[in-house]
Amino acid sequence: MLLFLIIVIMSVMVILLGQNIYENINKDRADNYEKRVSLSYIANKVRQADKENSIRVEKSEDVQALVINEVYDEDYYETWIYYYNDGLYELFTGESIQFNPEDGMKIMNIDSFSIERLSNKLYKFTVGYDKSNTELIINVNSNQQQGEI
Repeated sequence: MLLFLIIVIMSVMVILLGQNIYENINKDRADNYEKRVSLSYIANKVRQADKENSIRVEKSEDVQALVINEVYDEDYYETWIYYYNDGLYELFTGESIQFNPEDGMKIMNIDSFSIERLSNKLYKFTVGYDKSNTELIINVNSNQQQGEI
């Protein structure tokens, strides 16, 4: 009887330990997913807009943003990607419309976001999530002339 009780107690302990390990692995996986998805999203936006003078970095209302210039039906538009209220936001607006960070659409929750222009063609994006940062360095193929930070 004592042996059976010891086996039951040990089994419960192993199950609880396994549950804790499983929860930690799932949390790490979800955090990693959030960081990778946000950087993949930014990389895809930059690659889609990789034309001369179509990408710049601006700071408006204390918000640093990646601004992508686009032309549709001979009208000029801008896509602003920026960090605001604990999230990565995107705002698609006419070129002449003043930027207001509250008008954007929240894409995902993140803790921080920064953009650094390393050279004429090289940008570094840093996303913070759950007390750790992940970086993406991307080279634009076109010859960029504007957008100094």
